Parts: sequence; structure tokens; C-alpha cells
Amino acid sequence: MNSIPAPDQPLDPRAALASITAAETSTRKSIGPNVAVLYFVWAAAYLLGYGLLQGSTAGWLPLPFASALLIGAVILLAAIVFSAWAGIRSGRQIRGDSRFAGMAYGMSWMAGFTTLAVFSIALFTLLPDAEPETTGWLINAVAIMIVAIMYMAGAAIFHDKPMFVLGACFAVVNIAGLLAGPTLFMAIFALAGPVLLGAAGILALIMARLPAIPEAE
Repeated sequence: MNSIPAPDQPLDPRAALASITAAETSTRKSIGPNVAVLYFVWAAAYLLGYGLLQGSTAGWLPLPFASALLIGAVILLAAIVFSAWAGIRSGRQIRGDSRFAGMAYGMSWMAGFTTLAVFSIALFTLLPDAEPETTGWLINAVAIMIVAIMYMAGAAIFHDKPMFVLGACFAVVNIAGLLAGPTLFMAIFALAGPVLLGAAGILALIMARLPAIPEAE
């Protein structure tokens, strides 16, 4: 006796969306840069760079502020180069709109910090008699402003809510540092920078191990 084949089961849109989201997340993890590593690298850069500046400003580190500022700039450049290398390495495996978004976002970072470099030169040229601590304070405040804006813009581009929170925290701490003055500014970011970025790195590690959850429209 011939059996009648069972009718096909109706497609569950939610199950299909969950499957697509899981596949997309798995692909991004396999070809994208390790976000947690990037956060930890920047946490170390903040700890070393702002630690040097704070130690020089407070006097417990026998290093001229100009030298500390130069070393901090080298540390910053090293972190930028590492981040760019990681982004370019992963971007080679991505095509389409995602590749353009990542490229445009990376170029925006470069444009921001190139402008900062020119601003720094102009500030030292226009205010040759100003205290190095004061000009360094203003330059770093502009740098943190760029970082905060870029994190929040990146959150909008990549739909990354933790990145937006990180950017907002940097903006708030930057305002507090501006109100506190040069000496406390360096101390604040020697502590707050590594803490915020370290927490973001830990959160990225945790989220990478969680199953993908499709976003509601």
C-alpha cells in the first residue's frame, strides 16, 4: 500500500531569520578583526600613554612633559597602525556594502587624527609661550572628543549598542576632564581609559560566545 507523503511544513519566518542571523554572525566572527583584542590593545595604550603624561604632570615621574607627550604619541601611533592592519587584513575578505562601510569608517578615523596632528602643530605655533601641560591638555581633549564621536558614529553604522555606550562614556569623562584641569585630566584618563576599554573588551569576549539573537524590526 502506497503511503501518502506528508505535506511540506510551512516555513517559519522567525526560524529562518534566526538561521540567517546565526550564519551572518558566524561569518563575521571568522573574517572580521578580533574586536576584544583591539579594545585590549587600546586599553594598554591608554594606560601607558596617559600614565606617562600623568606621572610627568604630577611630578612623580622624572620625565619632561614634552618627552612624555612624544612617547605617548608614539604609543598612540603604534595602536593606530595595529588597528589599521587588523582592519585591512579582515577587509580583504569582505565585499559589497560592508566592505565600503568599514573602509569609510577607517578613513574617517585617519582623517580625524590627521586633523588632530595639524591642530597640534598649529596650537604649539600660535601659543609658543603656553605651558606644555596646558597645550597637551587641550590636544588630548580634542583627541578624546574625536574618539567619542567616532565610537558613537561606528555604533550607528554597525548597529553596535555597546560601542555607542563606550563612546558616550568617553564623551562624559572628557567633559569631566576638561572641567577638572590639566593635571586631573591625565589622571582621569590614565584610569578611566583602560577601565572603559578593558570592560568593552571583556564584554566583546562574552558576546562572541553568546548565540545570535535576531533583532526585532
